[in-house]
Amino acid sequence: MRRLASLSLLFCLLAGSAIPGGARNESINGRVFDRAWTLVAERYWDRAMGGNDWDAIRDRYYPQAIAARDEKQLYAVINRMLDQLDDSHVYATSPGELRWSKEPPEDRDMPAARRATRLDGGLLLLRFNQFDPGDDRWIRDEIRATEGLRGVILDLRDNGGGRDDVLDRIAGLFTTRKALLIRLNGRRDIEETTRGAGPNAYQGPLAVIVGPDTGSAAEILAFFLGESGRAYSVGERTAGTVTGGVDHDLPGGGRLTVAEYDIRTANGTRLEGNGFTPKYRVPSARKPTDAALAKAVSLLRGK
Repeated sequence: MRRLASLSLLFCLLAGSAIPGGARNESINGRVFDRAWTLVAERYWDRAMGGNDWDAIRDRYYPQAIAARDEKQLYAVINRMLDQLDDSHVYATSPGELRWSKEPPEDRDMPAARRATRLDGGLLLLRFNQFDPGDDRWIRDEIRATEGLRGVILDLRDNGGGRDDVLDRIAGLFTTRKALLIRLNGRRDIEETTRGAGPNAYQGPLAVIVGPDTGSAAEILAFFLGESGRAYSVGERTAGTVTGGVDHDLPGGGRLTVAEYDIRTANGTRLEGNGFTPKYRVPSARKPTDAALAKAVSLLRGK
């Protein structure tokens, strides 16, 4: 992830006096809008821009961006423009939203990013809501530390995805042979494979639980484990948010995410807009009862 620029507005002087507030607003709004529009024009994976006339779209939204009275309005306009591409990994994040995201999870009333639970019968339930550095080591260490382990359940219902290099390493924890995970198609084509696969991989019974909030890298992992026959897949269809986003800085401290790659699974399946449907379709809500977890437990216990 690139380092984000600090939020700062530079006030210029003209003829010895400050430029009026409206002119300052127009200047920064125009710079942010133009940078976002240009980055998408230059970097988006689909050169046909989803069938859109990108120049005409600029003409439509630029006056609205200039007229925006504050940061919130400006980024709302930019995101309405970006929504014309209908791509899950094309969006702008304002400086204020980025500051909020950096606050400690406890200050934002968010659940723990990782949670390991020992269930009856020697089963290990692992819940994690991102693919961040260290997640692969946490999963490996929890598996190794569980005595009498008879099965692992990966709960990805709250996992919206994350870094692809972490995805590669987590997938490698559950397969003994190097395998193709995804193909990324853009300005250049890339193939990503499992990392660290080998004889030390966990080879026991495995289940993965997914739902409508399962996105991006979590969808890829669930597809790989389920379609390869390595794991039971349980729950509901995933979000279908799978393109390759790259982050870019915007003037004033915001951030633009641009899908620079279209992504296909090893067998050519496109998950973007389609999602992954698990083999065992069970309601994924945890209340009033957790039917998906109960089904995963039942499958691992052989019932």
